[in-house]
Amino acid sequence: MLPDLSDPPLILPAEHVAPESYDNLDVYLPADGLPAPCVLLVHGLFPEKPAVTPRHSRFYRDYASHLARRGIAAGVVDHDLLNGFLYPEALETVTTALDRLRSLPTTDGDSVGAWFFSGGGPLAYPLLAEPPSWLRCVELTYPVLPGPGTPGWPTPEQAIAGIASVPTFLTLVEHEIPDFVDGQNGFVEQASKVDAPLEIQRVDGVGHGFDATADERHARDAVSVGLDWMVEHLTSRHP
Repeated sequence: MLPDLSDPPLILPAEHVAPESYDNLDVYLPADGLPAPCVLLVHGLFPEKPAVTPRHSRFYRDYASHLARRGIAAGVVDHDLLNGFLYPEALETVTTALDRLRSLPTTDGDSVGAWFFSGGGPLAYPLLAEPPSWLRCVELTYPVLPGPGTPGWPTPEQAIAGIASVPTFLTLVEHEIPDFVDGQNGFVEQASKVDAPLEIQRVDGVGHGFDATADERHARDAVSVGLDWMVEHLTSRHP
């Protein structure tokens, strides 16, 4: 069973930022008011809609606040995976949220990241398979990564091809949900075969959803590494 990430806070304490709301999208902005690089945080799959949706959860509020405090505009979207396996619908919602986030006068629409968690992982494939010019980086945290042959979806090989131009960071956990391991291993093996510059962080001794449940020093450090990576890739110069 998936951990309930709708209520626990992030294990790395955050100084909260009040978001601006746009329909199903909340945006956490840096304090300086200048157009900022931006990232959309994309939640995972819920078989049934939780009492507290990701957009209103302490968990995503904490992630987004950390990013805003470090100069990144962070968006949190409630998408269709709140109601089960609605991946095409969720992709449309996430795409619309990215467009909205990019269009704000407070964001730099040409410096955009996307960060996918858990069951939101498959939503990264279409972005990586045909990366838009404004996509600067992608982060995947304990993701579900589908194998080849998923109807209507890019293959892992097509997604991995995008890593050549879009820096991608993958966080894996030692005690992953067994059903997710084969897809993750296959993705990593395929990336290795073609020398794709996939960066991987492996977190020992923790399981799926560790960033809400494993309040330990090395787990907090792993969260910091993920945040550092996103900030670095959105604030560094790109060709």
